[in-house]
Amino acid sequence: MKTTIKLLLVGSIALAATSCSDFLETEPRTQIAETEFYKTEDDMMKGLYAVMNEMQIRMPEVFSYSSLLSDESETGGGIGEGSYKTKWDTFSYDPNSCFGAWGYGSWWNEWDYGLFNGVVAANLLIDKLDGCSLDKSFVNQISAEAKFYRAFFYYYLFMGYEQFPLLKHTLAASEMYTVPKGTRQEIYDFMMSDLTDDIINALPERANTKQGRVCRDAARVLRAKIVLFQRDETQYPKVLADMKEIISSGRYMLNPDFRKLWLKEGEWGTESIFDVCYAGNNSGEGFGLARSLGGRNIVDPRSAEQGGLLEGYGQNTMPSTIYNMFAEGDTRREGTVITYADEAKKVEDLVRKGELPEGSKFSVSEQQENYEGLGHYKLHPRKETASAVNPSDNYFNSWRIYRYADVLLLATELEARINGSVGTDGQGYFDQVRDRAFQDRNHRISLSGKSKQEILDILFKERGYEFIDEMQRWFDILRFDKGTEILGSKGWTEKYRYFPIDQSEIDRSKGGLTQNPGWK
Repeated sequence: MKTTIKLLLVGSIALAATSCSDFLETEPRTQIAETEFYKTEDDMMKGLYAVMNEMQIRMPEVFSYSSLLSDESETGGGIGEGSYKTKWDTFSYDPNSCFGAWGYGSWWNEWDYGLFNGVVAANLLIDKLDGCSLDKSFVNQISAEAKFYRAFFYYYLFMGYEQFPLLKHTLAASEMYTVPKGTRQEIYDFMMSDLTDDIINALPERANTKQGRVCRDAARVLRAKIVLFQRDETQYPKVLADMKEIISSGRYMLNPDFRKLWLKEGEWGTESIFDVCYAGNNSGEGFGLARSLGGRNIVDPRSAEQGGLLEGYGQNTMPSTIYNMFAEGDTRREGTVITYADEAKKVEDLVRKGELPEGSKFSVSEQQENYEGLGHYKLHPRKETASAVNPSDNYFNSWRIYRYADVLLLATELEARINGSVGTDGQGYFDQVRDRAFQDRNHRISLSGKSKQEILDILFKERGYEFIDEMQRWFDILRFDKGTEILGSKGWTEKYRYFPIDQSEIDRSKGGLTQNPGWK
């Protein structure tokens, strides 16, 4: 998968580069010496783009694999599918076969995908900004953005591994295996140090944020999620106050139609807090995750009126259990699941009636009509997000990371975790999400009089309805301790709460790394 932002960064900085070679054998990307770079504001912006580039290309793979680990996807039979994905879907991986999103064959070598690349790129930029002579307000904002991304990458490493080497600064390659694993508390403390109030306040408010850039509220949401995953009860009141400030600010509101959130018209709207954006030019660059999901050679029915006929790889197919979990009348079902056979028939009918716009070229094959699979509506490729060069391959839809509905549900959850109950405020936040989903007030669920655990169980279910296919499900399962209940039939046990460190990395470290608990 390619992305819109090309790396223009310093090749002689070996630490910032990745390849298929061993981590310590990284080759330079360019011939620009480090001493000749990171001097101007333009240099620093290119450094930030390099960090954002890692966000664009690494996180979709984290999504792909965490989706398989959860119940929202299962392995299919399309291009690129193989036993390595099946191991994640069935919890049959071990230290000798744990390649995937958090390390393809080599845990931090980052063959094509991974998270340490993002940490390394952020460290490099932060170190270069520290003490430079550029405009102070510029430096503070760019540094705050870089620290947001560093905390973001570490957050997913934290949820994946719990314990791992904590890289705080730019290091020489020879030093890498000398860095000890941080404890859970040390890693948590470091993430929080990147998200202090002073750092967050250096970020612009949402209204003053360019599309695709980090705003103040995105950092507040990330901090709340980190606190909740750590279960740091001492910080619950603070992050609840953050969520309430966002809610009362009037900066956001729910999109009235859940289904339109995922169309081009729903991008960067009133519900959006943080999106990862792709330019969608005609050079073959874009949001590749769209093609990885759904059926292969399957029509994109919901963009039929736009003349879209696109294909996917057939990976991460959606199981019928996801469709069945939604209640009748919940618009989130149609805004989450595509029933291909039904929709293909609708497309065929549009073609027959001549109701597609001029230039549309639709053909619905018998195979498509009879395909019984389900697709991921939120991420499915559409003509409106495809380039002219290859409309079946290049997508420039934004990837929604944080949106206002999450803030409402996080605030309700925090009330419950602090007080053991939910008051008028929390009930109101919860009601907003339910009302939008059903387009009425008749499907509200009263949280009054329920125990803390009953409320948390309701909120877990609601987060499932709301955030399936948004890189939340697997981590919510862990955070709400639902592994055995939801994933026990797939083979999950507590052993799989955290991943093992790839044995090849332990061997390469010559004693510098130790295996994570439960995998020795």
